Amino acid sequence: MISKSFFLFCFIIATFLVQPFFADFLLEILIGTTSREVRQCTLRNVNRLCKIEISTCDIRLIIHQILIKARLPLWSSSGAGTRSSNQKLLAQSIEYFDLRCQLMENLTKEKQDMLGIEARELLSGEFSWLSTYTISSIANGLRSIDNILFIGHLKFIRTLLTCENINKNKIGRELIRLLVDQFLFPASKHMSLPIESANNEIDSNDDSAFEPKCSTSESRLAAYDVLVELVRHSQINLKIVVDDLINLHHRPILEKQSEWEFMPQVSPRASCGLVGLYNGGATCYMNSILQQLYMLHQISEYILSVNDDGENMNGENKNSDSSLFYQIQQVFGHLMASKMQYYSPESLWKVFRLWGQEINVREQQDAFDFFTALTDQIDEYLKSIKQEEIFHKQFEGIFCNQMICTNGCNHRYEGEEKFMALNVAVKVESLNESLNQFVKGEVLDGNNAYFCAKCQEKRTTIKRLCIKKLPPLLCIQMKRFGFDWENNRALKFDDYFKFPFILNMEPYTIEGVNKRESFLEHDDLVTNANGHSTNGISISSPSTTIGNSKSLQRTPSSLAHASNPMPTINYELIGIVIHSGQANAGHYYSYIKDTRCRYSNNNNQWYRFNDTTVEEIQLTEQMLEEECFGGTFRVQKDTNNNSSSEERIRFWNAYMLIYQCIEPTKLLPPPAIPSSPNTNRLASRANRLQRPNQRDSLSQLTDLVVQSEHNDLFKIKKPLISSSVLACVKDENLEFLKNRDTYCDDYFQFIYKLASTCLDDSISFNDIEPNNISLSYELCTNLALNYLFNTYLRTHRRLRKDNLQQWVDLLGNLFSKNSPSCYVLYQLLFEKNDDILKLYLLECPIDDIRQIFKQICECVLESSYKYSIKKYIDIFIEQLIILLDKSVVEQVKHSQAYFQLIYTYANMNKISIEYLLKLNTFIRLMNFLLGENIDNRRWHCGQAKEFGIIHEIISILALFCYSSDDNSRKKHDEIIPQMETYFSGPWSNRYLKEICYAFQEVSSAKLTHTLELMEILSTNNEKFSEQLIRIILQSIVQAHTNDLKSLFKLLSRILSIEDAFQRKRLQLAFEGVNESSSTDNCQTFNGLYALIRTSIETEQRRAYQTVKFLTTLSNQNDASKDYFSSTATQWEAAINWLKQQMQTSWQWSPAQNISNEDTDTRSFQRTRSAQFTLEQAQSLLQQTTVLNKNIHHNASTGECMELNDSHNQPSSSSSSSSQSTLVGTD
Repeated sequence: MISKSFFLFCFIIATFLVQPFFADFLLEILIGTTSREVRQCTLRNVNRLCKIEISTCDIRLIIHQILIKARLPLWSSSGAGTRSSNQKLLAQSIEYFDLRCQLMENLTKEKQDMLGIEARELLSGEFSWLSTYTISSIANGLRSIDNILFIGHLKFIRTLLTCENINKNKIGRELIRLLVDQFLFPASKHMSLPIESANNEIDSNDDSAFEPKCSTSESRLAAYDVLVELVRHSQINLKIVVDDLINLHHRPILEKQSEWEFMPQVSPRASCGLVGLYNGGATCYMNSILQQLYMLHQISEYILSVNDDGENMNGENKNSDSSLFYQIQQVFGHLMASKMQYYSPESLWKVFRLWGQEINVREQQDAFDFFTALTDQIDEYLKSIKQEEIFHKQFEGIFCNQMICTNGCNHRYEGEEKFMALNVAVKVESLNESLNQFVKGEVLDGNNAYFCAKCQEKRTTIKRLCIKKLPPLLCIQMKRFGFDWENNRALKFDDYFKFPFILNMEPYTIEGVNKRESFLEHDDLVTNANGHSTNGISISSPSTTIGNSKSLQRTPSSLAHASNPMPTINYELIGIVIHSGQANAGHYYSYIKDTRCRYSNNNNQWYRFNDTTVEEIQLTEQMLEEECFGGTFRVQKDTNNNSSSEERIRFWNAYMLIYQCIEPTKLLPPPAIPSSPNTNRLASRANRLQRPNQRDSLSQLTDLVVQSEHNDLFKIKKPLISSSVLACVKDENLEFLKNRDTYCDDYFQFIYKLASTCLDDSISFNDIEPNNISLSYELCTNLALNYLFNTYLRTHRRLRKDNLQQWVDLLGNLFSKNSPSCYVLYQLLFEKNDDILKLYLLECPIDDIRQIFKQICECVLESSYKYSIKKYIDIFIEQLIILLDKSVVEQVKHSQAYFQLIYTYANMNKISIEYLLKLNTFIRLMNFLLGENIDNRRWHCGQAKEFGIIHEIISILALFCYSSDDNSRKKHDEIIPQMETYFSGPWSNRYLKEICYAFQEVSSAKLTHTLELMEILSTNNEKFSEQLIRIILQSIVQAHTNDLKSLFKLLSRILSIEDAFQRKRLQLAFEGVNESSSTDNCQTFNGLYALIRTSIETEQRRAYQTVKFLTTLSNQNDASKDYFSSTATQWEAAINWLKQQMQTSWQWSPAQNISNEDTDTRSFQRTRSAQFTLEQAQSLLQQTTVLNKNIHHNASTGECMELNDSHNQPSSSSSSSSQSTLVGTD
């Protein structure tokens, strides 16, 4: 409303703007409000207000002065050092900076003086602020405030650079160094340094130092805009930026010359802070177990902290790539410290052995088998280097097999057996029930009584199995897989099987059994074992008894004591491995509870680990039942509007469980678990990290804490991860940060803007020396080419999108507007001789990349002729043609772009053709096309489909020589005899066959020059004509009927040549050469009439196409019609056959899109075209018959005048003619 009022009543604006409240009001709605919509609306309306011109005051100056005088905390040294109220202003400051930028864009020196500001001083202040600002060291809300501040200040810097009286060259170097090295590409900068300098520059354990200060897309775009503005009008800054970017990102790397479709990881680790694992095809069983083991901090920390110099008994260094332990360290190290979304454990796949055999990554294995094999092999290795066996320490428990004599002596016999996991059956309803069956006892009496060694006689004995020692971590495998021996197939049991979050294991220990088992009289307590079906775990005692053996069970009264609380040894569920699918085809994934209080702020949070994806979940009782217990469920389905339900099986269910003891002091015997290395230090750091930053305290105190962290006051000096693993993770993190910041659309567009700066029409170069103009083009071209050849053209098509053509257009403009741009490309190509040409034209497996490179070369060749850079053109073409001798033969399937480039060059002008002839290109192409064997074809039809352009280049070169005037032909006296070898010499037969193959495999529209060459060579050349027609007819006989159309087109062009030998060619084509008419130098072959006769019975489509060709040819060419008339007797039978085919059960349907020229059947198709051909053939025969009748009538009239029989003979002839005409018109 206020804005509308100002537009309607301009005279009140000055009064309103000078009111005392206006400044506070403007700042409140521009930066003070939390509503972004209000701030955006304010920005738009103030801009509109500033465009109003009134005589009493300058609105822009008033608004500008309000913004300048406002006391805002937007230049504080750190976002972490401000109070929470001020932090809100920092987070809402974008619109404030946008308004200042719009008011100061292209601000003149006069306006600066009116405002009392100096753009140079403001720019210097902004540079100082950027240099000294301290970012938050923890990735939380404060980092977003940092980025918002950077966006505002960087936009303001870009605006200041547009103001008058700013010397970009003076501030450019330092500002570019600051932005490139700290705000945009610190990782790339570190990687570009020599090894010694890189190690001394920064603590190698501090990965956060390599994170760019601009960590959001918006802030990076703002920094890119500053760099682009810095290079406008400044060749000095342009050179610095171009040299930096090429050195950091776009240098040619020899090891990556053969790498294409590069798709680096650019996605960071999940927001929950955890890293996934890549699935190599069917390695989900490994991923689910590895994630479970890593999330057990007591295991992963211990494995990672093992010393680097450990060796096993065989003297094998554990850091060898073939060491399983080292690869597990690599996996855990990446899961702990990698910045990427997932890690690909390819080396682990290679070294791990399951039952002594290498694994196939595309073949699924059992997750529990992998757990067993992995833990055994790791503990064996640790034992070999005299280290503690961590998996036995954490997972190993002890069973106790008890034999208790009850009839007289009460002797006890106990045996121990170690276990790493409990294997429980799922045929019962719950885990507790399965464990109850596991520890229940059996009574052995009668014939089955136990022989007491001490008493030396048999005694009634209780046999039972219970747990003597519980491990800190309890692994439980559910026996869901079996095998049907009758049907020879694997089975999976998806039965319902529930388990609790808290599991009390005390009832299954020796002490628990002793406390709760009260033995009553034998007859009251013992039941017959044959009446029970026990389903225990696999390592328990037999589930059935023999003879009089009986089972011993606990009575309900013995399991509860009202007077005393039930003793417990509670275990907490912390890991679930899920199997989804069938026995022989499925997928594993894990649910894991985060108990790593040292590293996680979300202690006790559950996560789903599904290969590369990690996400937080809320594992409630309902979700546990739906996702883990298996069984069945019912779904509603709508059948004919009748709601009903059907029962379905939950084929996804828990396969392995991991429980952790909540009360380790109750474990029997108590485990002695020493703290992992660095525990105290890590715990102190974790406690510090867990506590959220309290920013409501005094800002001085906060600044002190931030500065202390920045100065490494609280940094852990000894890393948790071993140095060799840490080095690998750090290197990959650096590579990831570099790739993340460069393989993205924002960076791609930034490079394009930089390379386009010299083409910007808004830039005036009037104050720049001519040499510097060329330098700008040269620098932009150098950046574009290095970026394309070393980065962009090698990336995956999903990253490139559809932006390749814009780069070709850009380079075309650079080449055409300045000759030094052409020199840049030539220099790049000539540095490595033919390597780049061969790489991008032949070796590159991606067709669109080869085509783009070909277009770039075409652009530079065209511009080079424009600037008369003949020397470089000649070197370029010479290197290109040399590839024909070997490289093109080796990469023939990728050669299309190569030959297209030669074709484009050949069509540029006469000079290009002459130079190709000088380089012996004609002979080289013929050698490539025909090879060394004169009898056999060198290339099969699949390869030769792309060779139409080769024939065109050969034809262009030959036509240039044969079509030139006498003076020009004298220049080619040496090459023409060489050409004759292929046109009329010993290789002519092989070459003409290749021509016919080309017309079968390539569209005739792409062989225009070849057609022209065949016409010129045939004109007034009887021998060549006869040879060519013979080979064409042989090809028509042998070719597939779908390929006859182009061959007939070639034959038609040859037969239409009007010269002294035209009738001879017609005779050869129509009737061929038989033994009686052949000469010593002429081979016999059948003509088209004979082909029709032989094809009528066997290949009707071939016969029809020949009839159609003869009909069309005779109607189009008078000479052909004359010859046709002289041989009409051979033609009549063909027309009768075609008429019969069209009349036999003929029904034509326009919906049938069929043709006799391109279908795959041999049989004749009754089409509209065939009907039209028949009508034309009949008409042609009728005209021929009438013509013959008139000739015969004139001759008969002369005889009748002598013999007085003037009516008999014409009557007979007329009768015959009428009959023929009748046949044609039916």
